[in-house]
Amino acid sequence: MLYLLIGGFIFVPFVMTVLAVWSRIARYTLHWLALLSFYMAGSIITAAVYRNIMLDTVLTTNIHNILMNPWFQAAGSYIGLYIPFRLLTGFWNSRHP
Repeated sequence: MLYLLIGGFIFVPFVMTVLAVWSRIARYTLHWLALLSFYMAGSIITAAVYRNIMLDTVLTTNIHNILMNPWFQAAGSYIGLYIPFRLLTGFWNSRHP
């Protein structure tokens, strides 16, 4: 399973880059999904921090509630794939003088 995760982390951004280079709609869709994922993860973290402040608890003791949230995992996973994708598209689109 670990090899599948590592392989996917390497392979999927390349597939995303090819899709983005070939299709403008795919490129915009990937960007919008990243924006949505960023705000989703930020909202989950904000709510968890607010909950900890209101209940007067320590964030490090409740961190697993955040990390085990499936919405946070999905958003974080996409952001984790989106960053290498953007780096790869930067290499693809760079022009040399």
